[in-house]
Amino acid sequence: MPPIDSPKTSSPKDESVLIAAISGRALAHAAREAGCTPLVADFFADADMQRLAGGWRKMPATVARGFDWELLEPALDALAQSAPSPVRGLIYGSGFEDRPELLARIAERWPLLGNDAATVTRIKAPETFFATLNALGIPHPATTTMRPADATGWLAKRRGGAGGGHISTAGDTGDIYYQELIEGRALSVLLIANGQDARVLGFSEQWTAPVPGRPWRYGGAVYPAAIPDKPADGMARAAIETAKTTGLKGLASADFVLSGDQFYLLEINPRPGATLDIYGFTNQPPLTLHLDAVNTGVLPRNQPVIEGAAASAVVFAPESLTVPRDMCWPSWAADLPKPGERIDKQRPICTVLARAKTETEARDLVEARKASVLAKIQSTD
Repeated sequence: MPPIDSPKTSSPKDESVLIAAISGRALAHAAREAGCTPLVADFFADADMQRLAGGWRKMPATVARGFDWELLEPALDALAQSAPSPVRGLIYGSGFEDRPELLARIAERWPLLGNDAATVTRIKAPETFFATLNALGIPHPATTTMRPADATGWLAKRRGGAGGGHISTAGDTGDIYYQELIEGRALSVLLIANGQDARVLGFSEQWTAPVPGRPWRYGGAVYPAAIPDKPADGMARAAIETAKTTGLKGLASADFVLSGDQFYLLEINPRPGATLDIYGFTNQPPLTLHLDAVNTGVLPRNQPVIEGAAASAVVFAPESLTVPRDMCWPSWAADLPKPGERIDKQRPICTVLARAKTETEARDLVEARKASVLAKIQSTD
């Protein structure tokens, strides 16, 4: 396990936060914006995350294996002991939806700055989540834990899966559930909740980066999403009512599919998610809203101001490649691999970001930047 980076200088009033996620860079950036020193345990230890963090640990396991307590606890212990300021608690990202028992273990050691294990279990277990939606009268695709006799038009989803890579045409292996496939636009509602109430912060639209065997792999997202008023109002009400009923706290996202004017709620992600980068609030950092909601129950009175449009996209390696040692990364690239790092075929290279006046311009710009990064790497590979 690599050593922890030397902590960056922090003011006497600064507080540290532990961060655990499959990739911790976006949360580390958000923590810095909120005036906290991030101490990160993740699976990539990307170069820009290391620069942001007051301390970091690259988990020795793999993403496929995921987090386990025997490896996570000593990493978090070491980070907490080296903290340059008092540790406020732990914020988690992706990697815990399918193992809430780890959240319970973490909560025994450090304050959990997000939803507890019981809440995550209620939201991510299809038996309880879709029963809640039925009770609230919220539309959702037909969902079952039993494999349909005729699986045509059904998807198999891994319980607690994230990022779209776990979705496939209906099979019958693993800890999965089955959901009717509904064609339409993939939309996400960003929420802030305090356990009793919730506010909608914005709508984004997502797209996939399909490859054989992973047709619904997450590709990117753009804010804002152009949605007619009627379904937008319906999705906002559905997200808020679900958050209130399940006791959701902090930043979270509700994923929908919009088919014509009819929306269907697919899932709630009970944590800061993949769209965090594209919400550039000009008056208050997103993670400040998160911490206020979790710790004191305070929700914003007014809609946070977000200027213009923004998009982010994952750049995947079309073939196995090596990151050039003299690679000069542009300012709009993030989740940066280290010089000389080998990237396997169809694995993420980095994330690219774009800001523009409209969502169309932002989407076009982020696609151009994806091509630019690939061309630069491949010309020197």
